[in-house]
Amino acid sequence: MAARLIQTGGGAHADLAGANALAQADWLLDWESAQRNAVLTLDHLERSLPAALSPLARDFVDVATGIFLADIAVPRGRNEQWVRDIELRLVVRELDFWQSVSRPLTRLVHLLTADNFTITFCPRRDEQPPRLRDADAGAGYDADCVALLSGGVDSLAGAVLLLQTGRRSHFIMHYSGNPTVRMAQDNVAALLAESWPDTHLTSALHIAPDTSSPAALPFPPPDNREESRRARSLLFMTLGAVTAATAGLEEVYIPENGVLTAALPLTRARVGSLSTRSTDPGVIKLFNSLCEQAGWSCRVQNPFLYQTKAELIRDVLRPALSPLDIQKAVSCWMTGRHNRQCGGCIPCLLRRLAMLAAGLPDEAYMTDILGDPLSHSGTDAFTNLVDLLTQVSTVLGKSDDELVMEYPRVLDLATAGADVEQILGMLRRFAGEVKEVLTTRFRASAALLDVV
Repeated sequence: MAARLIQTGGGAHADLAGANALAQADWLLDWESAQRNAVLTLDHLERSLPAALSPLARDFVDVATGIFLADIAVPRGRNEQWVRDIELRLVVRELDFWQSVSRPLTRLVHLLTADNFTITFCPRRDEQPPRLRDADAGAGYDADCVALLSGGVDSLAGAVLLLQTGRRSHFIMHYSGNPTVRMAQDNVAALLAESWPDTHLTSALHIAPDTSSPAALPFPPPDNREESRRARSLLFMTLGAVTAATAGLEEVYIPENGVLTAALPLTRARVGSLSTRSTDPGVIKLFNSLCEQAGWSCRVQNPFLYQTKAELIRDVLRPALSPLDIQKAVSCWMTGRHNRQCGGCIPCLLRRLAMLAAGLPDEAYMTDILGDPLSHSGTDAFTNLVDLLTQVSTVLGKSDDELVMEYPRVLDLATAGADVEQILGMLRRFAGEVKEVLTTRFRASAALLDVV
């Protein structure tokens, strides 16, 4: 049975969705009224921009927020229950536009999450008048592009590359409720401000579940929320596009290394949303199509589609920053649940291997899966390592034609505009980096590579 979620705040009255529909909803979503169960703070962004957000731009933020919260509120099941059916009803200002793009939006969300979303829209009835802007709002704004800053290594590399080439980027961050991630984001922002004090802007937007108010509507407690957060990148791209559209800019950068962007399933058991699609070229293409239909000239692009993480660290970050500064960025999927990065999730494995391949010192992790893999047999960390090494072994052992047969997703990447030859070349360089690091530093893991 589909999970039903309805936005009730911001002018959504019972008569819009129907009293019966509200009563039958699994969760009501609200980030505007006194009953809000999520927080959406746009003040800092709005003050930094040279113009106010248009009604359609505010709709984009609200729609992405609703999808993001629905993704969090409905946890996945196991096995056959992994794919979710979610019915989501949202309130918008520009109803005709959203009804016209409902199908491509649904395709985008499905490609991103592999879930079956049904998204419907109803008109906002009591829109508040625009807030008066401060006289100095947007004063001195001179950005020439927008870049998304997550607090991770790849987005840091994107920021450094832009700043070193003289770009005046408006950096956008999304603050969630995770204090560890926020600290990493603040560290990265402070690092950029210290190294390039006169050449960048940073806007932080806080979007997260929030039931701290006694009047707040219910929302699933942290232990009952979905952890994968596949829809976060849609929210991120939306914030970047809205910023660019409001400022009259054309370029929005979402930096991510080619290995995670290509997102080839590590094994045949990791198809669909078991492999992240946060910067999938197909997702970006569909999102850019929505921007085009909105009449915006901005386009999202990933500058690192054909680079490995080790190459970003070695060629972009190391010449500009110290190893300690680079390691201030956080990559772990389990961030905030431990006092350090876990070491066993796929992002931790990719980060550790990339850091070492680029010549940086090793870091301390909760789990030293690379040093002593067999002692962790039966854990998720061991499964992740074996699956990663399975892909590395496959890439090293097959021809390009055989790899296309093994990973038909490569053809999907080509349909979205990616160059297959460059994708395969990047994957071969990545596999070579992994083999070199394991052979020289982690003999026990290298032995696994020989047998998978």
